[in-house]
Amino acid sequence: MGTGKTTLGKYLAKAEHLTYVDLDAYIVQQENKTIPNIFNQLGESGFRALEYKYLKQCMDRFDIISTGGGIIESDKSFDFLKQQTKIIWLDCDLTIVYNRIKNDSNRPNANNKSLFDLKSLYSSRVSRYNEIAFIKVNSSNSLSDLHKEIKKELTCE
Repeated sequence: MGTGKTTLGKYLAKAEHLTYVDLDAYIVQQENKTIPNIFNQLGESGFRALEYKYLKQCMDRFDIISTGGGIIESDKSFDFLKQQTKIIWLDCDLTIVYNRIKNDSNRPNANNKSLFDLKSLYSSRVSRYNEIAFIKVNSSNSLSDLHKEIKKELTCE
């Protein structure tokens, strides 16, 4: 979370004339509830079930999908993503990420957490990110540089 998935996803979609969706925004739209409200009403496991349901829906509808960083917490979503061939992992210095998200009340797993807590959360997820990623890019680079790097990797298959 906070690595710039939405910003980069929108940029790539516009630059390449592709369809795009932010999965969290799609969930909010479909459920007519905020992410924190869903977490409060259904808990994290309920949110993860919705995330998986809508991820599957979006796979056939959109070229680029930005997911939340915690999507790999659900075994169903993780296993589904492992079957995909072009998962891009946006990695970023955790201090930068922390400064982006520390006061964001729309992120239930990060709100009011310390930098140490964020590092712990990242550490618990990193092996799963690594397992599903086609490529890993440093999202502290410029959008145009990221675009070039991703395009180069995708055309070298």
